[in-house]
Amino acid sequence: MKKSFTLKSSKSKPLNGIITVPSDKSISIRSLIISSLCLGNTKIYNLLESDDVLNTLNVLKKLHIKIEKKKEFYEVFGQGGYFSDPHENLDFGNSGTGIRLMTGLLSTSEVNATLIGDQSLSSRPMDRVIKPLEKINVSISYTNGSLPIRIFNQNKIHVPSSHKLEIGSAQVKSAILLAAMNVKGITKIFEKIPSRDHTEIMLKYLGASLNVSNNCITLKSPNFLKPKNLTIPGDFSSAAFIIVAVLLSHNSKVKIKNVGLNFYRIGLLEVLKKMNAKISITNKRNFNDEIVGDIEVNSSNLHGTTVKKEISARLIDEYPILFVAASFANGTSSFFGLGELKVKESNRLKTMAKALSENGVKLKVGETSIKIFGDKYQEGGKPVATESDHRVAMSMLIFGFFSEKSIIIDDMGMIKTSFPGFKDLFEVLGARIDYFRK
Repeated sequence: MKKSFTLKSSKSKPLNGIITVPSDKSISIRSLIISSLCLGNTKIYNLLESDDVLNTLNVLKKLHIKIEKKKEFYEVFGQGGYFSDPHENLDFGNSGTGIRLMTGLLSTSEVNATLIGDQSLSSRPMDRVIKPLEKINVSISYTNGSLPIRIFNQNKIHVPSSHKLEIGSAQVKSAILLAAMNVKGITKIFEKIPSRDHTEIMLKYLGASLNVSNNCITLKSPNFLKPKNLTIPGDFSSAAFIIVAVLLSHNSKVKIKNVGLNFYRIGLLEVLKKMNAKISITNKRNFNDEIVGDIEVNSSNLHGTTVKKEISARLIDEYPILFVAASFANGTSSFFGLGELKVKESNRLKTMAKALSENGVKLKVGETSIKIFGDKYQEGGKPVATESDHRVAMSMLIFGFFSEKSIIIDDMGMIKTSFPGFKDLFEVLGARIDYFRK
């Protein structure tokens, strides 16, 4: 019988060192997709080689985009937005970013394709992307708002349109923008809640006629993108796990180099500083118009705080690890506006509340809120049902560094979707993560 392993975390030693984190997943996926729209070859340095990124890369290859891995970079041979019909289904695995952005792009690209994903991705809502695309006059079919998605080339005339987004979703916004690249005329997107703007930054950097003013994005098409070399910064969402672990550890100090500091990604830093975190930013500069810097973190005595819904879009991926920080802080922390957590890889509000409460954390959960009663002492010791969610898995492993008893997660396989080398990196810093035979 084949052995099956997962991970167990236990009481941590002080964490110290100077490190880098894996490259930004969001920017890596966008760099591949948008490079395929360029007319000519793009060299991408420091591309994240995680499952989500590689699944998107393989999808582009199935659409007959040539991509070669060289010693120091990946080279994408862009065809100016021309794709050929694939001979098989386009499988995105667990990548919500990949499938939603490519749904937008392919919907106006005159191809016939079927888009699929794994069990987790197949349970996530896709109508939030498809409904806006229907305003552009595309041919898409799907069942009950979920995968598979089928895109048809029916030679329709696509029409530019205006969109008002009530939710803060970079994936929805990006799907519309990528679809609009093939639509003659002016497309406008009004964001009620601004979200991460990696797509806008990269499109504009490569030559798109795009402007942003007063939460309104205006794209004029057709566009002809010119290839430039791209360098992917470190992923702030990966750095977040290290930041919180260092803050909660005694006698610890870590510098994380070359981390992306996009304004719409670093809401966590603002919240943690309100909680009395000792964090500083140095060496700020730009990679392809993305702000990058080094983050220095020191052990801190965290206090509870209140996090209002207005900032939720700026720390949406960091809530699981922020809940862990709040669990060990002094006092009560309250979080509001968490509706978007319900449509991630799992219902993260429900999954994290269950994992934390079963391991001794006192909390109260509302429809879109949670209140956590922090305490330096947390029991731990109960197995964690991750619901195949990589951020839940990694957050609860961090929890195990500080709880009295070890934490064992039910599955470690999905961690590599975003943070390959998670276990090894923490062990370099001084943490204890062991393989555990199930």
